[in-house]
Amino acid sequence: MATYPVTTPTSAPAACRDSHRALLRIVRGGSDRGVEAVVVAATWSTAHLTAATELAAKLGATVVALCSRSAKADEFAALASRFPGLSWLAIDVPAGYHHPLLDFATSRTAEAKAYRLGDLSVKRNLGLLLAGLLGWRSVLFLDEDIRDLDVDEVREGAVALDDLRMVGLEVAEFPDNSVVCHAHRLGGGRQQTFVSGSALLVDTDRIESFFPEIYNEDWLFLFDAVCRREVGRFGVVTQLEYEPFRDPKRAEGEEFGDVFAEGLMDLAHLRLPKSTAEDPGYWRGFLARRKEFIQQIGDRINTRSPSRLGTDALGALHAAEGRRAMITPNSCAAYLRAWGKDLTEWATRMHDLPRAASLSSALHRLELAGDAMSPALEGFVQKGTVMAPQGVRCSDSARVAATAQIGAPYRQLQDGEWERLNRPTSIGAGCDIGHFCFIGEEAEIGAGTIVDTYCMVEGGGTIGEDVVITHRASVGAKADVGDRSVIGCSLVCERSRVGADCRVFGDLIHRQLDPTKPWDAPESEETSPILGDHVFVGWGATVIGGIKVGTGAYICAGATVTKDIDPGLIVTGTNEVYAPEDWNGALGKSEFFRHTVAS
Repeated sequence: MATYPVTTPTSAPAACRDSHRALLRIVRGGSDRGVEAVVVAATWSTAHLTAATELAAKLGATVVALCSRSAKADEFAALASRFPGLSWLAIDVPAGYHHPLLDFATSRTAEAKAYRLGDLSVKRNLGLLLAGLLGWRSVLFLDEDIRDLDVDEVREGAVALDDLRMVGLEVAEFPDNSVVCHAHRLGGGRQQTFVSGSALLVDTDRIESFFPEIYNEDWLFLFDAVCRREVGRFGVVTQLEYEPFRDPKRAEGEEFGDVFAEGLMDLAHLRLPKSTAEDPGYWRGFLARRKEFIQQIGDRINTRSPSRLGTDALGALHAAEGRRAMITPNSCAAYLRAWGKDLTEWATRMHDLPRAASLSSALHRLELAGDAMSPALEGFVQKGTVMAPQGVRCSDSARVAATAQIGAPYRQLQDGEWERLNRPTSIGAGCDIGHFCFIGEEAEIGAGTIVDTYCMVEGGGTIGEDVVITHRASVGAKADVGDRSVIGCSLVCERSRVGADCRVFGDLIHRQLDPTKPWDAPESEETSPILGDHVFVGWGATVIGGIKVGTGAYICAGATVTKDIDPGLIVTGTNEVYAPEDWNGALGKSEFFRHTVAS
């Protein structure tokens, strides 16, 4: 197999060249290198993924369907079932999905925020991350509207990745162009197509770029490789036809990306460094030529016989020019600087990205485990690091952060062993388990409960429904917390009992009467505090030992309690007990006591 430069670049600057093919290398076929994954960004019905799925099956590659809007992972699963032995992964990418690995300065620029173009960039970047995590080196990116895929051409194109970083399949029909370039063709211009992310083979081991949130994001992705003449084209595919001029907002949304990408490609033709475009003066001249280019297209269309298509094209050109007039040279130069910083940061992230031990591990790393389906997984895998998967039951509607530990073994005792409850660890419907939480073996978390970040529920703990456990709170082994209670940044020791509708912001602890014994040995167990329903324990209060606090009691902030407390009483200081009617202050008149006494 050999690759060849095509032509010598022109030296004349332009606002939009008819062709950029001089920047590509023609690929000659050779031996089979293989493709490991086919990544498809899907927003239409999954029926549109049939062509990509058939291709992946013939290649022996994993097909990755990144779904949103009308495309659904479970529907893709039904499609994939028609291909025995197919390796596949389908992910319902959540609306507004964000991850620290996908945090880019370019996404926060005014240009990106003004014209969001969907989640295509996010999905393609997810494809790059999955490739890095799972060790896929040869990846084919496809759009869902690409058809007439020839498996032999794809295989031969992949061979060129031994020499090149990317190889694009030419989209012959329907042409893959911007709205302005479609108008250029309609007006008689000799507009050609360029390689794009719609059908692009990538050697992910040698790529340090990403897809920014901008129109022509694929041109920016391959730009540095284009400048090094390390992008080739091979083979032909087709694209489903669409009406480029139907909505003028399409042209408006594309214009900044079209200007920026065409301006960059002009540098590549002229063999000028990217730093040339850091000067706003470069963009000032380019924007002026772009204005003239759009005007010339409109003039040519006006000379043709009137038609609805021509009228629509003129409307689209008007919208594009309106947007172009708002683009400043400084904004282009600023975007270039932001993009440069993003490229450096992305290269570092990818270099530091560890290889995942499994598909499940990769999905947890991306916080997408609960949104994924694959024959390599057991249905919709929950978002959590399950340490004891055989003994964990987690509701499909629960949300578990990627860094949480679910079903972790009982804590090692100083002496003796825990008596087992012989029940699975369970996470109820609608639960929300935060980052870095520790949910022990045989623990039960009731429906609707929220466990905030860095919290711990030790083995055998029982948490009722609609409970809130706030940041860094700890519930000891075999403790019991009733429905609708709040455990706030506090310690609830082993075997404590907290009733329903309690608020506990202080600590419930053992007496530790004999410090010579192992503090947690079962044979030296001490009884633990028991709180009735509707008990309030204020900040910094301490309830010590096997005492009972009656229903509706109120433990003031900072109080120390070492004796039983009758229902409905107030405790302050050290065991200072008051009836509400004897309390000097507003607390004694609170509705809290009327409610708890009545109940």
